[in-house]
Amino acid sequence: MTPNALASLLVLALPAGYALLCWLSPFTACRFCDGTGNHVSWWDRRQARTNPNHKPKRRIRKPCRRCKGTGARLRIGRRIHNAGRRLHHDGTR
Repeated sequence: MTPNALASLLVLALPAGYALLCWLSPFTACRFCDGTGNHVSWWDRRQARTNPNHKPKRRIRKPCRRCKGTGARLRIGRRIHNAGRRLHHDGTR
């Protein structure tokens, strides 16, 4: 197989694999709260990372504002797919 054919196959396989991933598993863990649904202040997270014996005076956990406390977010590819489907649906009514 020539290098150009291999590169072309790779360029076609990567988006197809990501599309399959978005179809099989449309949700992923929220990166802001690490999938817990609760947000810990950046200062407490920093202190806990640098000092293993750190005991925060108050550790306020509030629902994550990005995932609204679910801990899951839609993948970017799935958002694009949903927008395309919505656009097609609205345009063919």
